[in-house]
Amino acid sequence: MRPARTAIWLAGAMIPMAAAGAAAAETPVPPTLDCSLGFAALQASAHALAGAKITESGGFEVVTVEHPDVWRAELSFTTRWHPAYPAATVRTFRKQVTGVWTAESKSCGYGDQGQFAALVEDLKTGDKALTDASRAEVERQKASRSPLAPP
Repeated sequence: MRPARTAIWLAGAMIPMAAAGAAAAETPVPPTLDCSLGFAALQASAHALAGAKITESGGFEVVTVEHPDVWRAELSFTTRWHPAYPAATVRTFRKQVTGVWTAESKSCGYGDQGQFAALVEDLKTGDKALTDASRAEVERQKASRSPLAPP
């Protein structure tokens, strides 16, 4: 291949890859926790997130943010009557290429460490159960599809 043709071919191959990289770079990343900030600062920063939806459930104030069909994050803050108060958690759901949503949690505890340890254990158990349920649903959907249906 002559140098001019090689340069044109390389440009044609690299431009779509660069565009795909730019699109991926524009996808916002889910929030995480920096435990060094402390409970009140984490809660305030969660409230300030763009598109945040705030609810209360089961002894937690829950702040939900998402990038639909890519990820969802649930930042939870124990209320004063929760045994692990004050504690903050984030459970991040990420959609994998297989269609399975995986759940992963991080937490910060500032109060009773025994109660916080129980909370962390509940989060780990919940993460596994949620991921397993999503995996099972994807497998059920695959099994119910006709072999002639498009992927």
